[in-house]
Amino acid sequence: MQIEATDRTPAITLTHNPLKLVMAGESFPEDVSAFYGEVITAINQLATTASGKLEVEMAFIYINSSSIKAMYRIFEGIDAYRQAGHEVQVLWRAEEDDDIMQELGEDFKDRFQALNFTVAQHG
Repeated sequence: MQIEATDRTPAITLTHNPLKLVMAGESFPEDVSAFYGEVITAINQLATTASGKLEVEMAFIYINSSSIKAMYRIFEGIDAYRQAGHEVQVLWRAEEDDDIMQELGEDFKDRFQALNFTVAQHG
């Protein structure tokens, strides 16, 4: 799956060899369900269609509240993959001076404590 970034939506890449999900950019689509629906479906199917370690990298500049709800559903799917017995590594990147994105990453880390979840700053 390859979705190009726009001025309102992040770039999203999901590859199967290696198994990796990368999301980066801004997220405030007009229709969150339409934009993230395909991504949520693909993540939810991983537990039955994929195997091996899943690497996840998130690097948002801005994300609105509706997109945060969609991200929660994506993390539920990622956690279901882990519960199916697979290794998961999550890296949440935040700009060094972006406390909001860092705190959001920490919130997801706290909600999904069973995931191997790292929040890192970059400059």
